[in-house]
Amino acid sequence: MTATLPSSGACRRALPDRPNLEHLRNEAKSRLKQMRAADPTAQLATAQRDLARDYGFPSWRRLRAEVRRLTEGRTETDKDRMERLRIGQARPRTEVRIDPKVVDGYVGFYELTPKTIIVVQRDASDLIVRLTGQSFYSIIPESSRKFFYRNRNIQAQISFMVGPDGTATAAILHQNGLEQTSPRIREDRANAIEARREARQAANTPAPGSEAALRRIIEATQQGSPELARMSKPLARAFKEHLPDNIRTVRSWGDLVSIAFEGISRVDDSDVFTVMFSAAHSEWRLTMNDPETIESASFRLAP
Repeated sequence: MTATLPSSGACRRALPDRPNLEHLRNEAKSRLKQMRAADPTAQLATAQRDLARDYGFPSWRRLRAEVRRLTEGRTETDKDRMERLRIGQARPRTEVRIDPKVVDGYVGFYELTPKTIIVVQRDASDLIVRLTGQSFYSIIPESSRKFFYRNRNIQAQISFMVGPDGTATAAILHQNGLEQTSPRIREDRANAIEARREARQAANTPAPGSEAALRRIIEATQQGSPELARMSKPLARAFKEHLPDNIRTVRSWGDLVSIAFEGISRVDDSDVFTVMFSAAHSEWRLTMNDPETIESASFRLAP
């Protein structure tokens, strides 16, 4: 007895309601990588054609035209943009050769947040980067102005905005679907910011307004109307994206019983709190921009 294969129509994949051309390009590149494991001469055009046929189109050109037709005139939402950027930031990168003298203009200090500095230094011919509270990591050029981490587990890139003299005026951190611009600052300002962090770590007391902000975010989430205006823009976007899950989770934990400060994290400088609910024991981490504005927040069930 011979087996019969399903027709290509039976295997056809449907485009999502909101197709993303960048995602399809990356899917074709992943397919090419698999093809080259068997045939080193395989071409990207072949992978794109085969992918297009999977979606029921005779060619990559026709698939691309259909995606553009479906997305033409559609306003990109914050969630769409974050997803598009996240996909792009996660794609494999390729190292290129650049003039070693170019990177001299990138060495310096850049203010990511009022409490976090990006430090860029030379290490022989390489660039190394450290965010406040973290270790130095090597970064590799993918163009003359954009670099990716040698550690492939870090899905992030650093690019530089450059003035007429070749000196960087700002660094941009591309990570988690965000693009955060960090202006260049003087070394004395960078040292002062990091010294304040060290002093705070030594004092081990919560930031002004931290506990009150935590209580507000919990109570407002339980009520279904968190105060996004009191969050940094990245946090507000992320919180809004996961709002239904956040509301469902916090409500399931029952009434708020107590909040206790446990200390300051040496990893991310956040205030760590144990929060007891009537039906759950949780850990929350907050960083504050000022007594009224939450820079970042996260929570989990305590182990």
